[in-house]
Order: sequence, then C-alpha cells, then structure tokens
Amino acid sequence: MGRSRKAPVGVEKKSILSLNGIHKHFSIAGNRITVINGLSLELNEGEIVAITGKSGCGKSTLLNIITGITRPDDGHIILKGKRIRYRSDMFMSRLRNREIGQIFQTFRLLEDESVISNLMMPARIKGNAGSPVREYALEILGRTGMSEYVNTRTGLLSGGQKQRVAISRAIVNRPSLILADEPDANLDTAKSQEIFKLLEMLRDEGKSILIVTHKDYMLKHADRTYTMENGVLRLIK
Repeated sequence: MGRSRKAPVGVEKKSILSLNGIHKHFSIAGNRITVINGLSLELNEGEIVAITGKSGCGKSTLLNIITGITRPDDGHIILKGKRIRYRSDMFMSRLRNREIGQIFQTFRLLEDESVISNLMMPARIKGNAGSPVREYALEILGRTGMSEYVNTRTGLLSGGQKQRVAISRAIVNRPSLILADEPDANLDTAKSQEIFKLLEMLRDEGKSILIVTHKDYMLKHADRTYTMENGVLRLIK
C-alpha cells in the first residue's frame, strides 16, 4: 500500500475519465465570469489524481460537471469509453449512482440510521439490495476497519469513523471512478493520513480516484497533483 500501481512495460493504462476542452461560465450581476477555461484531464485505471487551488477557483464546479449536476458550456467528457450526454436530471442521477462513487467533506450520512443501512442506501436506489450486495457491504466494512460498528447508529461515530463509512458507501455499487471533495477537511493530520491510505487501497484494487484537497500529505502522495488556476489545471507533480 502507498505505491502507485504501474502497468507492465508496453501495456497502456486504461482511460477511465477523459475531460476534453471543458468551458464553464457564470453570469453574476451582469458580468460574465469564466470559471473553467478549456480544461482537459485524463484519469487512468488504478490512479489517484489530486487537485488543489484557491477557494472559488472552480474545483467544485469541475466535480459537478463530471457528475452531471452542472452542464459545461463547451467541451465533452468520456467516462469508461462513452461520451456523457447531459440529459434529464433522473438520467444523470442514475449515471452517478451506477458509475461514480462520491465522498464528501460533510459525510452526508443518515445519522439516525445504522452503519449498514447507510451502506445499503445506494444499492437500494439502484434496485439491487439483495443478499450478495449486503455481503459485499460487510466485506467493505471489514476492509475499512469498521466491522464492529455494523449495527451502530451512525450519529454515535467519530469524524474519522464517519468518513470511513462514507468511503465504504461510495464503493458499494462497485464504481470504477471515485470523486472525493476534500474528504479530509474536517479531520486532523493523523486521520487524514488514515483516509488516504484507504484511498490508496482502493487505487491498488484498480479504482480511479480524483481528489480535491488542500492537505499536503494527499498532494504529496497522489500519483499526479495539479493546481487549478485561471480555469485550467497546471501539473505540479
């Protein structure tokens, strides 16, 4: 754990996410504000890419475009070899549920529900909450060190434990792509490192992970790190 997986010599890595010439503008008080300006990015299978940048530079907008919450003004996105077509909200919601695992800084857990109930929620939405999925959810909790809390009410957990549950929930539908929006923002340095080690474990299992973060540890240990400036990404590592 902690080392980037490398494809064998002569074997190309499989592209999971490709952003091509993405543009996004907003109108604020009659002024046209460019947030994303021709941005392109490639994320391969079994890779962690981190993005940092000043508050308001467009990082969250970029994640919203990838998930289909926000439509780009120009450019296109290819996910697992297929171009994303921005259709109805219901269509995009199903796409997110099926293909993308999301991790948020505020956890977004059901505090009054048990840990296992939180994990099963994406599967219920997908209409696939049978015994095999529950068994996989229990397996995930074992891998993230949360087995003893299966039936614990989520509101009783610590911040670090809640984020472990959130990470577990993000992968219960077996997505190829995981988007993490400052997943360690509310955690101390030690807990932040623990969370990153979990992400490394998922990377080593072939997941592709895009992280927005300000934490030095994550920026240093990602396979590639970019800073977002003037609506584009600049490679810094």
